[in-house]
Amino acid sequence: MRILHVVNDAQTGGAQTLIEGLARQRHPDDEVHLLVLMAPGALSERFAASLDSVSYVGMQKRDVLPWRAIRMLRELVLGRRIELVHSHLAQSDLVSALSRIAVPKVSTVHVSSSHQTRAISRLVGKAVARLSKRFTVVACSPSAFEYAIQSGYRVAPSLIRNGTRIADVVLAPELLRRRQRSRRFVQLARWHPVKGHADLFAALAILRSSHPEVRLDCAGLGMDADNPELAASLAAHGVADLVTLHGSVQNVRELFDGARALVSPSTHEALPMAGIEALSAGLPVLSTDVGDCAELTVRPEFLIAPGRPKELAAAMAGLLELPDPQYQAVSRAAAERARERFDERSAAADYRALYAGLLFS
Repeated sequence: MRILHVVNDAQTGGAQTLIEGLARQRHPDDEVHLLVLMAPGALSERFAASLDSVSYVGMQKRDVLPWRAIRMLRELVLGRRIELVHSHLAQSDLVSALSRIAVPKVSTVHVSSSHQTRAISRLVGKAVARLSKRFTVVACSPSAFEYAIQSGYRVAPSLIRNGTRIADVVLAPELLRRRQRSRRFVQLARWHPVKGHADLFAALAILRSSHPEVRLDCAGLGMDADNPELAASLAAHGVADLVTLHGSVQNVRELFDGARALVSPSTHEALPMAGIEALSAGLPVLSTDVGDCAELTVRPEFLIAPGRPKELAAAMAGLLELPDPQYQAVSRAAAERARERFDERSAAADYRALYAGLLFS
């Protein structure tokens, strides 16, 4: 099979991690190519290492009409003799839908609600729903499945859960000891209102009174010193001294290795890949109860209502105060949850079966 994925950017994100995993698990005779609508980003080196080719359109966020991307997609399909196009996220879906190419098209829905803040983004989402009969639609979780139905997608979606690489030695004794001593939490999310950064910073301000040693690592697109909105939010909550900003990162495992837990305070999610990756590293997850995030938490007290910083602070404090034997138990439970539900080998097998059905039926 010769597959071409299409994605908006090469920054850290769930769709990008899925693409990398599918490429990593491809059959020896398969080719996996990638078209990125924007310029190279934090994951470009990893993409170059794992895919057969990567092409960049160089679009800007302000670009409205994706004609150059449509032309590049057509050229790649012809030049690489692509047999199937798999797009991710609304803008990429629109490019695929508008391209006149005689190959099957797959679209994965990675969201559980519409939370676009730009009018043009909302318009693109509506257009994709109207054009969805041109795709075989896949949802990454039950809530994403429901969102596709409620949004008026013209075909019944399939459900294939995201997966990630499962490490075999994530719970080495020295790693567990390091995490047991750690008072650092990590959040992996781009800067966006639905990611709950304000709630997390408010919780951190509450928590520092009882746990002054607490610290937070934030990584993701826009999570850097060049973001004035982020700087203002940190200053308003008085926690700038507790937070280290990493921006987009290539290797999230380095952050996981020094963390007590991953915290996901979002107000809207489907099944975030960041949480799946944390579980695969044996790192416990604290999450708000949105979308299918309950699947990421291994204890009831690790799941909290969105938009409640006091409850989030209490959950973070509880995890910091877990005795070592209990922390080891939840770490083992996290790793087991990943092995049971989120192995990228299962996701890749399901996608390949879907591709084969479209190509050879």
